[in-house]
Amino acid sequence: MTQRMFNEVKDGMAAAVRSAAIKSGDIAMETCCSLLFHEPKIPMELLKASANK
Repeated sequence: MTQRMFNEVKDGMAAAVRSAAIKSGDIAMETCCSLLFHEPKIPMELLKASANK
C-alpha cells in the first residue's frame, strides 16, 4: 500500500514537471521567434568604421 501511494505521488510529480517543461518551452520558443525577426538599427558610421578595419 505504501509503495502504491509512493508511485502515485511520483507519477503526479512527473506529470506536473512535464507540464511545466512543455509550457516553459513554448514560451521560450515564442520569445526566440519574436526576437529573431527584430533587427536593431545600427548607425552607418559604425558599419563603415568596422568595414575599414
